[in-house]
Amino acid sequence: MPLHDIRILDLTRGLSGSLATKYLANYGAEVVKVEPPKGDPTRRYAPIRNGESLYFRYLSAGKKSVLLDYAQPEGAALLRTLLRKADVVCTDFRPSEAKALGLDYESLKAEKPDLILASVTPYGLTGPLAEAPASSLTVQARSVAMDMTGMSGGYPVQSGPSIPEHYAAGYLATAVMLALIDREKRGVGQLVDISLQDAMYSCIEAAPVAYSTIGEVQSRKGNDDPSCAPYDTFQTADGYLAVGCAAQDHWERFCDALGFDDLKNDPLCATNDDRVANYASYLRPALAERLLRWEKFDAEKRCRDAKIPCCAVLDVREIVDAENTRVCGFLQQQGDFCFPSMPVILAETPPTYSERVPVLGADNDAILSEGGNDNGNA
Repeated sequence: MPLHDIRILDLTRGLSGSLATKYLANYGAEVVKVEPPKGDPTRRYAPIRNGESLYFRYLSAGKKSVLLDYAQPEGAALLRTLLRKADVVCTDFRPSEAKALGLDYESLKAEKPDLILASVTPYGLTGPLAEAPASSLTVQARSVAMDMTGMSGGYPVQSGPSIPEHYAAGYLATAVMLALIDREKRGVGQLVDISLQDAMYSCIEAAPVAYSTIGEVQSRKGNDDPSCAPYDTFQTADGYLAVGCAAQDHWERFCDALGFDDLKNDPLCATNDDRVANYASYLRPALAERLLRWEKFDAEKRCRDAKIPCCAVLDVREIVDAENTRVCGFLQQQGDFCFPSMPVILAETPPTYSERVPVLGADNDAILSEGGNDNGNA
């Protein structure tokens, strides 16, 4: 495995850090979750089955657990012992919290120059918001993504999935691997500073360019695209359908596939410019009325066979049961419990998935004894 000789201390308590270290564990890193006396907060997150958090199981299977009260002198000393044998430490402390614990980069660098400190925080380690309280909701609000999400003329909406946390997790895992490569070349570690805001801000593409050059403020436009039509979602007899006609031949084949000859030959829909100009007042209502007569999977198949970008809007039941999900291995199954597979697959060294969920403090004796201290209850 690519990371088989890398030890990572995971001191994080939120989704981003836990997910990033899960990715690294799936590729062979030894991830030691250092938990406070009450255990990681995610051990208590729903859904709970047989006293076990399935959320914690998803994020922490394959990791090890060491129980340390590192806010107290004895636990802090033991943590230092672990740090001396680690390659990477991942944290999600605010700057003042890290400084109080002696876990800021300057303190750690002085003790172990080749250690990589990977930090993930809402707004970064510097700047006026470094200590500000935050949530996924507030990060999306500040990163402009919320202002760009929702129906035109409607109110801003946060994303359904926790996109800031997931993007930050991917960036954190990637940055750790880059820092490890750099350490091989220079022999020293470095600080990795990932913020949820920056991760989300990276998704807004050309909006800053549009504002800084021509003063355009891009905001909510719903599911349609102002540059092509139809590019939208429509209600069907049994759900919703997403249609993306970004080219003239898409439009013509779309009409052929679903029998919309009248619209294909309508001068108000002749070109993309015509369809965009007449979309809200004419084309969208016409398509909405016609697509209500179709079932979503029937319409999807017709369009897919005609090579049209089109898909039924799936709920979680439909994606879990979909043939493509099974064939492509998008989900990993453990008994009746399934979870998303790694989004990154290396053909020659694929990820591994462990079913071992760490019992709180189960690895204290084995790991702490490496430093010559067999106290498993610190």
